[in-house]
Amino acid sequence: MKKLNLIALPLTLLSSAAFATSTQVYIEQNVASNAADNGVYTTEAGALIDTSENGQVYIGFDDQGWLAAGYGHDFNISESFTFNLYGELGKWDNGEELLIEGIIDYQVNDNFNVFSGLGYNQSGQVPEKLSDTTINTNKFIAGAEYSLSGWDLAYQYTHENRDGSNVGDHLVDQDDYRTNEHEVVLSKSIDDWTPYVKYTYFNTNEGDLFPNSQSMGPIDNDSIITLGLSYDF
Repeated sequence: MKKLNLIALPLTLLSSAAFATSTQVYIEQNVASNAADNGVYTTEAGALIDTSENGQVYIGFDDQGWLAAGYGHDFNISESFTFNLYGELGKWDNGEELLIEGIIDYQVNDNFNVFSGLGYNQSGQVPEKLSDTTINTNKFIAGAEYSLSGWDLAYQYTHENRDGSNVGDHLVDQDDYRTNEHEVVLSKSIDDWTPYVKYTYFNTNEGDLFPNSQSMGPIDNDSIITLGLSYDF
């Protein structure tokens, strides 16, 4: 499957370099976040497993109770254009989600590619199910990747438009809101190992939470730094 040799960015991020190995595993650790609860930072791990030349299975989990499994498939449009379709089911302690993304990748040259696409996410927490309410999210994704001499620099922009939700008897209400996420990943391949650092800026000030009908104000922005390491088998 044609894919960035690093799992740090979302699974629909592509590259023109053929996936040379059958399995890639990774582990990453958040080391800084404005919005971390009580200074607790997430540790995440997972694997990508080739099922065919153009197909790949993803399994991931973290220490906060999140677990996900997905499948991505490449459709080669031409030598320069590739379309990737990815679907994922996720679950955490008190909820679940469905993710679908489609990305078109254009390989400008051997070292540089750009990509863009759309996504849809549906999620719901257990209390929300009591009021038959879920959160629907539409995504726009765009970015670029540059590789040279084992170094890789990748950028992705994600814009999300989410509808509001309420829990139970108006215990928590949330307005419709939009978010903008900027993610930059710098990595270096050393034989089969790839250490990387990821910076994510999450911006949203268009949505408010209303517990017990009292506004808590806008949802906070967040800056996240993540250190990771992947290994190719």
